[in-house]
Amino acid sequence: MLRPLVGLLVLGGLVLGLAACDGSTVAGPDGAEADAPVSMAFSAASAPEGTASGGTASTSKAASGPRILIDPDGNELRVDRVQMVVREIELDRATGDENCSPEDRPDAEEDDCAEVESGPVLVSLPLDGDAPAVVVDTTLPTGRWDEVEFEVHKPEPESSTPDFLEATDFPLATSIRVQGRYTPVGGAAQDFTYTSDLNAEREIEFDPPLEVTAENTNNVTFSVNVDAWFRRADSTLVNPARVTEGGAFEDRVEENIESSIEGFEDDDRDGRDDEEEAEDEEEEDEEDENEIEIEKALENVGPDSDASGEVEFEKEADETEFKVAVEDLAAGTHDVVIADTTRGELDVTGDEGEAEIEFRRPSEEGYPLLDFDPRGQRVEVQRDGTPYLETVVPSDENENEDGEDEGEDNEVEIEADLNNTGPDSDAAGEVGFEKEADKAAFTVEVEDLTMGTYEVVVADTVRGELDMRGDEGEAEIEFRRPSEEGHPPLDFDPRGERVAVQRSGTPYLEGTVPTRSNQDD
Repeated sequence: MLRPLVGLLVLGGLVLGLAACDGSTVAGPDGAEADAPVSMAFSAASAPEGTASGGTASTSKAASGPRILIDPDGNELRVDRVQMVVREIELDRATGDENCSPEDRPDAEEDDCAEVESGPVLVSLPLDGDAPAVVVDTTLPTGRWDEVEFEVHKPEPESSTPDFLEATDFPLATSIRVQGRYTPVGGAAQDFTYTSDLNAEREIEFDPPLEVTAENTNNVTFSVNVDAWFRRADSTLVNPARVTEGGAFEDRVEENIESSIEGFEDDDRDGRDDEEEAEDEEEEDEEDENEIEIEKALENVGPDSDASGEVEFEKEADETEFKVAVEDLAAGTHDVVIADTTRGELDVTGDEGEAEIEFRRPSEEGYPLLDFDPRGQRVEVQRDGTPYLETVVPSDENENEDGEDEGEDNEVEIEADLNNTGPDSDAAGEVGFEKEADKAAFTVEVEDLTMGTYEVVVADTVRGELDMRGDEGEAEIEFRRPSEEGHPPLDFDPRGERVAVQRSGTPYLEGTVPTRSNQDD
């Protein structure tokens, strides 16, 4: 038994009541009303900016007016109006939905809670704005819904005008009508009206299921990519006037129409899938968290009282840069010394005494390779062994100009578990990073790992090995800075990087080292 919907449909000023055939409302498990407001909206989606169905093209949407498409050859299609008959929108309950279990509905028949449907309706797609247009405001029983069936179909019966088409000029025996103007490159504009009796059905799954609750404002947006309708495979436009029954382009256009319809949860009604938006925001947050920008002024230590300078460290995604810049420094060649190691030179010329050196990772022509980590290290600009400018590079972007961390005692302590990736289901491990004053250590520990030799990979670079021996399958490796006998040197920064314990190229444990101390959370 189909569960009825109650609500209003508003299209172009025409208000139609959506009511159950028996005049009833939707009842909850105990017989009382248990519905939540749900809207259904339509948007005329477009391909990503600068593309259209795989080719270069452009789309413009005026604040009020038609939709204009221009293909790579310069042909122009102006779409003034798009209408389609949606015979049915049917939503299916998720399997095992708790609001429709036999315990909740002991008197209900087997299919009593399975689905709800609405339609038919005539939809005019919004062409002149980014926000979807709500065409149905209704209610649904609370619960989980995992599929929607969307059916475009010509009106029935064809012998008389259906109620929902009264007071419209929409032609019978037609499911889609598009009106506009086509202008071939170098040719005259041609008005067109494209009609089709296409019958098409799309089944769209919600993953995860749509959660309808009385507390939330639920909305489902049907995105129809009109920009892709009148296109060849190479994205060039087809004159809609040439898309005739039995013609060369009929099948192509109808296939484009069928594949252009998508549906998704869109509670904020911005025309974007809420689930995808949440994933994008999470990725952006992770990227922001892993981005580091540190700046510190160089201190003048005497021989040239006018000299000044600064150091800059920037890390984002898979690129890292470290720059030393000076000005008003006496002409000549100066060494850039980091942690007592000469890393490069500054050739100061001209009256302004300016020069800079920029290290980069990955390597780039014209720039020395950044194969060291300057954070927490002393940087000196010196000549003939005499320092002119110096500073200690902050180890974290939260450190202030005095080199004191805004956190507690300038100490960093990070711990994170490694994820088991499958080949040895018992294996476990963790990583730890500690820094205090001028010392730092990075540790990788594992247990219950099958005997053998494993590589420790940090940022896609093998940094050391773990030799598993004994029944307990335990081992650890500790990198230290400054270097100490018995420990490999910590000449890299593991924070924000992927760490893997692997064997013969297969990862057994892996994870990403957090960029901040655990106590910061």
